[in-house]
Amino acid sequence: MKDRLGKWKQYTLLGQHPLLSKHLPETKLYSIENLSELLERYEYVYLKNNRGGRGKGIYKVFKSNDGLHCFNGYPLNGEKIKKCVVNIEDFHPILHPIERFGGYIVQEGIKSLTPDGHPLSIRVHVQTLNGKWLIGGMYGMIAIGKTMESGVINMDRGAQAMRLDKLLSVHLKLDKTEKNKVINSIKTISILAAEMVASEVPRIEYGIDLGISQSGKPIIFEINTSPAVGLFSKMGNGEMGKRIKAIRKMHKENQIDM
Repeated sequence: MKDRLGKWKQYTLLGQHPLLSKHLPETKLYSIENLSELLERYEYVYLKNNRGGRGKGIYKVFKSNDGLHCFNGYPLNGEKIKKCVVNIEDFHPILHPIERFGGYIVQEGIKSLTPDGHPLSIRVHVQTLNGKWLIGGMYGMIAIGKTMESGVINMDRGAQAMRLDKLLSVHLKLDKTEKNKVINSIKTISILAAEMVASEVPRIEYGIDLGISQSGKPIIFEINTSPAVGLFSKMGNGEMGKRIKAIRKMHKENQIDM
């Protein structure tokens, strides 16, 4: 059984679905040519290690006003790096040995931001029970402090977690109708994404990371095949954490009965 699904495989797999393909950032395998091409089309892009996690192996790449190519993020060792180079090729050696560590992808930079410019993301926990996929819980995260420059929204890199309702109502200032529309869309594409990934890496639960584009459309960033659930127990009175654990328990009991 496969342990995880690399970011490139995720993109190509989800891109086969007619609905999910509309909720993905443009993504290419890393090369100097592909990096340069996407930088011509987008204000910034993300360079992501194919197997990296916990905010490691990810860089925000953009052109400065004076024409330099700037890289802001975290290498695989987790130490923050901020570097600007004249020639884009000058950053290439920092990524080596690319093949040994799974390679990189280049991804369109989605402006998933609050009105005051704070990068945001959403985590959805999807679980299976009796052959049906369920939403175990959802919460939002907003980058704060030094993490705002790189846009790497991860609790290990410094981010503020909150209930999804608060993120959408207070920080994105959506009214009830708009909020419900976004939530329903998030639920639909999260379950579809879990179904697609389950065909390659079977699991009983997945963590789906999403952003919200400036037009209000949910965008899938990544699928986690071994998702942590600790933060769900810290939301409100912990009801989401309890729900996730209850679904796990019922799934286990059903497997024993079979």
